[in-house]
Order: sequence, then C-alpha cells, then structure tokens
Amino acid sequence: EMVLDHDSGAMTGRILAGPNAGRSLDEFDLGQLAAMLAGFDAESCALLESYLDRRFPAWRQNAQGDAAGRNGGSASGSKMTVEEAYQILGLQPGAGPDEIGRAHRTLMKKLHPDQGGSTYLAARVNAAKDTLLRTHRS
Repeated sequence: EMVLDHDSGAMTGRILAGPNAGRSLDEFDLGQLAAMLAGFDAESCALLESYLDRRFPAWRQNAQGDAAGRNGGSASGSKMTVEEAYQILGLQPGAGPDEIGRAHRTLMKKLHPDQGGSTYLAARVNAAKDTLLRTHRS
C-alpha cells in the first residue's frame, strides 16, 4: 500500500501481506527492500521500484554496477544466507533441487532484464538459486 503526497512528492508505503505484513517500508534498508522485489508480483514490484526511486535515487545505477562488477557474486555486497535465498525464491526451508529450479525459472521470466527487470534483480535470483543448490551438494 503506497501513499504519495502530491504537494511534497514524499512517498510512504506499508506491506500488506507476507512475513513483513503491517511494516512500513521506511523500516528497511536498500538491501532488504531490493531482496523483497524478487518475491513480489509485477504490480507490487512496480510500486516498490517507484518508492526506491524516491528514497534511493541512484539505486538502479548502483545495483547494476554492483552486479556487473562482481562476476556472478552476490549483488548485495555480502554473502547471501540460506534463509535469504529461500525468501527470495519464495520457498520453504528444505525445498529440493527441482523446486529450486522451478522457482528460479518462474522468477527469471518476470525479472530478467530482457523482460523489463533489472540486472540487479536477476543477479539476486541467480545468487539465491546458487546458494540453495550449493547446500544440496554439500
């Protein structure tokens, strides 16, 4: 749920469903908000991206530069946790390789740069898949 003050241009938002339901977007930092994008539907992604554009004006350039400069590493700047990877892919802990692959493909169809997504989001989804598949190989 977003509210735009047309006079000041200020935007506020509140999450309506999921594990963070009822929380204000102002409570989260850029990395946390960007991680949430992967689990949202297209309309919610568009709203959150508008919020990010106002709160962090250079987030798109920074995110794309970070993802491009890491050669496949985590786009958030730190090693992705298994819990974060499950959250990004929208899976429950213990999901198997087939479920991980399906969730990855579904998200990439929506978030790939060729489909109007960003390199940052695609990198986060790829990192989540790699993180979870690595746990199955160990």
